[in-house]
Amino acid sequence: MNPGPIAPPAPTQHEIGPGHVLGRYELLLPIAAGGMAMVWAARLRGTRGFQKIVAVKTMLPKLSEDDAFEKMFLDEASLASKVRHPNAVEILDLGEQDGVLFLAMEWIDGVPLNTLMKVAKRSGGVPPTVAIRIVMQACAGLHAAHELTDGKGKLIGLVHRDISPQNVLVTYDGVAKVVDFGVAKATALGDGATQAGQLKGKVSYMAPEQVRGEPIDRRADVFAMGIVLYALTTGKHPFRKESEGATLFAITAPEAVVAPRKFMPDYPEALQEVVLKALEKDRTVRYQSASELLRALDKALPPAARGSDEEVGGFVQSLFGEQRRKSQEALAEALDRADKHQLSKSGTKFTDATLSGQSGVSGMSTVGVAASLAPPTQSLADLDAALAGGSKRVVKVAVAAGLGVVGALAALLVSLSGKEPEPPAAGKPAEAPQVSAPHVEAAPPPAALDPKALPVEPSAGVEPRLPSSEPPRRTAAPPAARLPAAPPAAKPTAPAASTPAAPKPSWKHDPGF
Repeated sequence: MNPGPIAPPAPTQHEIGPGHVLGRYELLLPIAAGGMAMVWAARLRGTRGFQKIVAVKTMLPKLSEDDAFEKMFLDEASLASKVRHPNAVEILDLGEQDGVLFLAMEWIDGVPLNTLMKVAKRSGGVPPTVAIRIVMQACAGLHAAHELTDGKGKLIGLVHRDISPQNVLVTYDGVAKVVDFGVAKATALGDGATQAGQLKGKVSYMAPEQVRGEPIDRRADVFAMGIVLYALTTGKHPFRKESEGATLFAITAPEAVVAPRKFMPDYPEALQEVVLKALEKDRTVRYQSASELLRALDKALPPAARGSDEEVGGFVQSLFGEQRRKSQEALAEALDRADKHQLSKSGTKFTDATLSGQSGVSGMSTVGVAASLAPPTQSLADLDAALAGGSKRVVKVAVAAGLGVVGALAALLVSLSGKEPEPPAAGKPAEAPQVSAPHVEAAPPPAALDPKALPVEPSAGVEPRLPSSEPPRRTAAPPAARLPAAPPAAKPTAPAASTPAAPKPSWKHDPGF
């Protein structure tokens, strides 16, 4: 499921992208797109550093907004999530968040069968032994879905309805897996199952009864698998015409499909018999299950003609080895960028400057700077640049902000006490905050202040100023319950341009994604 990263879709009202979190899953990069959904590489994060790569399929917003589709999707996908077989992609989770319906599936290191067929066509097509092995494995996974039962052992009647090369994945280890059971039909259910007469699936892979809108069962999937087998072994589609209407007519017409040996004289006759029976338009004559089709293939061909997992895997790697390497690099890069984003969310630690004794001030500065570096709407594409040159800028802003707030608190404490700070004893230097500049006189000890008169944050009506380097003039102490209208004017020890105003503190936590 890693044909390579692709461009994400145009933004929508439910816009999602790399870094977006759906439930427990963090989206990393898009890997496939279709008419109904987008597939993303994502990771599931756990405790103690645990993480697992999964595939997350997000439904398009126009479908997520449809209440009927949402109910059908959740009901039928919950049934499909119970399918457990090596040749069927496992659905791990499903849900809805921020108006987006999504499925979490196991991550498959491979390519879709339609992509394999397209690339192989340039060099003569898929070898017959590889084609037979892929179809036999897909039949095994499909039969497991058809045999799904409820808690009482009763068949649910699950029908895929969209068997096609796009929904069969082939791994680099040579294992074929049927995917996309999320829109399957549970024929034994009344409420929540798709109603008869609704046309779903790819037109060129539909069974005649499906085209006519008749009730369907597992034999519709067998017909679709027969089309896949025909196309894989001949390189031609048995029914596709110049238009969808003509294709539907060819599927439902009483005439039988053209036999492969009419245009491929060396086509194995035993294999042709299996293909033609799978494509019988009368479903009572057709193979009645995917397992029956699998057994027919096993009997019709000698072991040497059925291929092996190693042969299939070697063929896939010969065509997509370079693409696999690029996909792995893209995924590793996406993981690295996501880790950097996580670090920016947790805040930046200052190591080049310490605001000793001002834990509250340094805390406010850290939150403010971290939010400015990585706002919730910041794209991952801009994150690397911000992190690359961010350390020096962060320290400068933190020091300036810390100095401004330290000076403001010192001035406010002086004005509240109404007293001149006691001069230091002879031979004993006065203590000051551990900052390089400007010099700030030590504030009176907190015990000399009235706790009720000390605000938690600077008052909005008072403009805090830096204290003067000269001792302030003596003034009468104001009443304890009153604050002065304005603090005494003071001359800064440095030019105004070099001492920026302190940013307004923010106690909000970084909301993250």
